[in-house]
Amino acid sequence: MIDREELKKNEWYLIDNGLGPIRAKLMESPKQGKGWKHAVLMNVKGSDAGFFDEIGSVYVEDIQQEYKENVS
Repeated sequence: MIDREELKKNEWYLIDNGLGPIRAKLMESPKQGKGWKHAVLMNVKGSDAGFFDEIGSVYVEDIQQEYKENVS
């Protein structure tokens, strides 16, 4: 799991929500006021696991690491 303070809006990450590692782009800041969100909006590339690409909520604890390669 990646540390919440390291998450940056518009960056790509690998998430694992039970389907294996999937690419996802963070669409909003994980910080809210003085605290941190438990779920954030992400553009999830479900096609990596044979599903649909969708934008939706992802638990911060499911974000594993930063995705290093260029993605469109």
